[in-house]
Amino acid sequence: MTKVKVITDSTADLPKEIAERYGITILPMTTSFSGVGYRDGVDLTAPEFYNRLASDVELPHTSQHSPQFLVDAYLEAMADSSKVIAIHLSSGLSGTTQNAYLAQEILGDQKSLVVVDSLSASLGQGLLAVRAAQLAQLDLDQDKIVADLIAMRGRLRCIFIVNTLKYLLKGGRINRLQATVGSLLDIKPILHFNSEGKIDQIDKIRGRKAALRQLISMVIEQGVGLTGQTVGVSHAVCPDDAEQIKGILLQQCGVKNVIIGEIGAVIGTHVGPGTVAVFFQGEPRSTL
Repeated sequence: MTKVKVITDSTADLPKEIAERYGITILPMTTSFSGVGYRDGVDLTAPEFYNRLASDVELPHTSQHSPQFLVDAYLEAMADSSKVIAIHLSSGLSGTTQNAYLAQEILGDQKSLVVVDSLSASLGQGLLAVRAAQLAQLDLDQDKIVADLIAMRGRLRCIFIVNTLKYLLKGGRINRLQATVGSLLDIKPILHFNSEGKIDQIDKIRGRKAALRQLISMVIEQGVGLTGQTVGVSHAVCPDDAEQIKGILLQQCGVKNVIIGEIGAVIGTHVGPGTVAVFFQGEPRSTL
C-alpha cells in the first residue's frame, strides 16, 4: 500500500516528541527581528522569542512559506512515491494555505498531494495533523484520511484568551480605543475561531482569573463527547495555567488525553505572552 505522509507548518505548535512519534514533518516558518530572520523552533525557541518580544520596541515580522518552498518540501516527501496530506495555518489568518494550493498547481498533482486548510491555528491545526498521522499509521488510504479530517475540522473548536490587548492592537485586530479602554478596565477578551477560520470575540471578562474560569466553562458547555477526546491546550509562557486546565479537563470531563503545546513565534507575535487556548470538538458546523 502507498505510504501517506503528513506535513504541517510550525504554527501547529506541536511538541517535538509528538511530531516525531507520528512521523509528522514540520516546516518552520520565519519570524524577523530588525530584519534578521529566525526559523520558528529551530533558530528561536518559544522562551527566547518572548524575551525578545518584551525587549524590542518594534513588533517582529512573520513570513509565510512561498509556493516554491512548499513545492520543494512536497517533492522531497513524495520522492519515494508516497502520497502527502499537507495541513496548514487557517486561510482566514494567513496566505500559507493559498500558497500551498499554488504549489499543488505547480506540481500538477492533485492525487498524490492533498492540501487541507485547517481553518485553525496552533494545536487546532496540530490535532488535525496528529489525527491524519494516526490514520496513516493504520494504513488508511489518502481519500479516507482526508474525509475524516474534513469531518473533524467541522467539529473543531477553539476558545482562547489573551493577557494583554497590546499585540492585537499592533496587529490591527482591534482599534486603539478598544485597547485603551480594555487595558484600563483589565478587560480580557475571550475569542474563538469562526467557521471561516477567522478570529471573533465572543465575550469579555474583567480580570484574568475570571476569564480563565469562563474559558473552562465555555469549553465544557460547547464540547460534545469530551469523554474520550484528545484535547489541545496551547499557552504562551504560562505553563501553570495550561496544567491547571489540563487537570480540570482530565478530572471533570474525562477527556482521554491533553496535549500541551507552547505557542511559537509566528502565532505569539499576534497574541503575546499570557495567551491560553483550548482546542476541542463540539457540534458539527458547515465547513469550507
